[in-house]
Amino acid sequence: MNDIFFETIFPIFVVIGMILWFYCIWFYHKYDKNTNRLIFLLFFNVYYVPFYLYRIKDLKRENKIKALSEEIFDSEFINQSRLSIIEVVELWASPKDQLENLQADNQVNIIEELFTQWNDFYRIDNNIIEEAFAEFEIELLEAFNKSLLLSQEKFSDIYPELDDFQKTNDWKVLSKLAFEILKEIK
Repeated sequence: MNDIFFETIFPIFVVIGMILWFYCIWFYHKYDKNTNRLIFLLFFNVYYVPFYLYRIKDLKRENKIKALSEEIFDSEFINQSRLSIIEVVELWASPKDQLENLQADNQVNIIEELFTQWNDFYRIDNNIIEEAFAEFEIELLEAFNKSLLLSQEKFSDIYPELDDFQKTNDWKVLSKLAFEILKEIK
């Protein structure tokens, strides 16, 4: 009976223990380098494995919670990015809103503010834009962006006043393009 245990059963337990020990060392190097658990894994070998397996379980649970919270944050950021871009396009499409903004704060150059807002909201990470908008919406926004860049290059950081800009062909094209985009997106 004793011979059977040491010849067949004990080697199986040793192999399982060694496999788990190698798994723990692999997990430590991949996910848990900031702790001093390696000392215990090396000195206490297989004896420390059950304790470290419990730590692995806790770390996986913590990582799952972090990933879930990041996913929630990402989805909120994507929705907010979409809404911000649509609001800027609405401003470009509406001369009435532009005038209201000018009357609310006549110290600010509304045209410069429109260009700046577009640059801030649209030129974020492409992955966020791809998540926030459908493919045909991205194509429309990209066409608007190209037209906006061409118009912005003409000013070279000296933006005209709103009344002067609304008389230009650039404003008419950008406003009409913004209006068409809003019809398609909403």
